[in-house]
Amino acid sequence: MKHLLYIHGYGSTGNAIKAQKLQAMFPEARVIAPTFDYDRMSPFDILQQLKELIATERPAFILGSSTGGYYALCCTSFYDGPVWCINPVRDIFNTLRRVAVGKPQAAMQERLRQYGDFDREVFQRLQPADGQLRFALSTDDELLGDHRPLLDRFPNHGTVVWKDHCGHRFFRFDELKEYLNE
Repeated sequence: MKHLLYIHGYGSTGNAIKAQKLQAMFPEARVIAPTFDYDRMSPFDILQQLKELIATERPAFILGSSTGGYYALCCTSFYDGPVWCINPVRDIFNTLRRVAVGKPQAAMQERLRQYGDFDREVFQRLQPADGQLRFALSTDDELLGDHRPLLDRFPNHGTVVWKDHCGHRFFRFDELKEYLNE
């Protein structure tokens, strides 16, 4: 039985609708979908947990959405299989600063500092293999805007699936099945 790894977005869980849809799309597979508390966990700790999980479970592919897409991108520093990113965050520091409105200030400031360090030490140094990255992107992403700078950042990407009228949350997830089987 093959394993698939799903990494959820900010404010979601490993049991969210996308993880459920992924399991329904691949009933013969085991979908591994951990839950991360992005407000309280260090990004370095999250990546370490993902590294250990990947080493143990050996997923056939990784799929991440939004903040989970950011982490999926970061997994390319140690994972050489296909990585699918649905509307991934590109600028983690400023995105979290915008979406974390109303969170306790001292704790959030420390987390933002950690994300700034993480971004410089991990994300900015990523060099995925040719064709390893695959993207599912909304043309109307109200949270992240234009995804072209992301594609420019990773010019050696593989498949890119553009979808209209689905916004940042990208609930038209089942439309990706044909591409996920590549």
